[in-house]
Amino acid sequence: FILALAVFSGTALFAQNVWTVNYAVGLPLGEMTNYVSKTSWRGFSVNGNSYITDKITLGGTGQWSAFYEKYPRETYELPDGAITSTVWSKMYVMPLLVNARYNFKPEGTFRPYVGLASGAYYIEQETQVGLYTDKRNNWRFGLAPEVGLYYPFGMSDLALHFRVAYNQVFYNVDPIGSNLGYMDFSIGLAFFSW
Repeated sequence: FILALAVFSGTALFAQNVWTVNYAVGLPLGEMTNYVSKTSWRGFSVNGNSYITDKITLGGTGQWSAFYEKYPRETYELPDGAITSTVWSKMYVMPLLVNARYNFKPEGTFRPYVGLASGAYYIEQETQVGLYTDKRNNWRFGLAPEVGLYYPFGMSDLALHFRVAYNQVFYNVDPIGSNLGYMDFSIGLAFFSW
């Protein structure tokens, strides 16, 4: 939080800032699919970056994604017996990340970039079996390599923003295991301010 605050408070010192608001779709991968395998259509992110050179930006991202899956009514074996029920698996992932990006073409019609974000992921994991609920709240460290593109609307300060990121969270919480990974596909609006 302190690093993100320092980055955002210094934005007035740089020539240009980029702010984005995005709709995000999440696709679970790897060990995460053992818990929730369905695509999340509920997500959004807000991002702010400042140019420190003509091609490098530093900034921060806040995001929220909701993953959900309903498993059919079956008999599930437990250590102390068995239960017949429907099972609901829910996971809310909220990363707070700092990022660095390399912008290949800071000017022009297409403005592609690559970047790396890292920071804290707050994760609410909830499993409901019949009337019983197991809820776990965790903070974990993670990384998110990303590629993206800004597509400006003519000469205006507005642009379409496309972004794909792979989120790798070092989780180590049952039943998911040590790695929680998902792809994040985002589309939104970017605003360039001077």
